[in-house]
This record gives sequence, C-alpha cells and structure tokens, in this order.
Amino acid sequence: MSGMKIFIVLYHEIMGTPDDCRADEMLFYTFTSMKKALELIKKAMVDRWSWWEIQVQDVDSSEWPEHVGYYGRRGGKLAKPPYEKCVEIFKKERRT
Repeated sequence: MSGMKIFIVLYHEIMGTPDDCRADEMLFYTFTSMKKALELIKKAMVDRWSWWEIQVQDVDSSEWPEHVGYYGRRGGKLAKPPYEKCVEIFKKERRT
C-alpha cells in the first residue's frame, strides 16, 4: 500500500522524584487517521503532568516521522510542550 500514512501517538510525562525528575516519552498508539488519534487523546485518562505528541509517517518508510503537534490532556493543540508547567505540577503533587 504505497502512500498509506500512520499517525503515531506519543505519551510524554514527568517521572522520577520531586528532587530528581525528568521527562519521559513512550509510543502509546498508532492510528490510520488524525481524527482517530485525537479521539483517543480526548478519552484517555492520564496524569496531570503529562502531554501528547502526534507524528505522521508513511508506512514502510525508513524516514523519520514528521512532527504534527503537541496536545494537552483533553486534546487541545499546544504551541510547545508544557514541560515547565508539568514539572511544577509533578513536584507539587508528589510532595503532598
């Protein structure tokens, strides 16, 4: 199937301890459309110190995937990863 695209959904979260935290990412899902990828993001229940990323790639391609965008926990598109905000939330939640 030449030209078939796959939408890759990456999950980003802050992990570790409040004094030694870092961002981690994991490939969570793959979809055949952007619509399906966003539907999953909107339904997923994830920690407050996390965000999503969507990439797109041609199936069977050896090229790097193309970055589509970063998305918040409810599916809204973000201008940039909310790293600092998520670190702040993580530290506050983990210290209490």
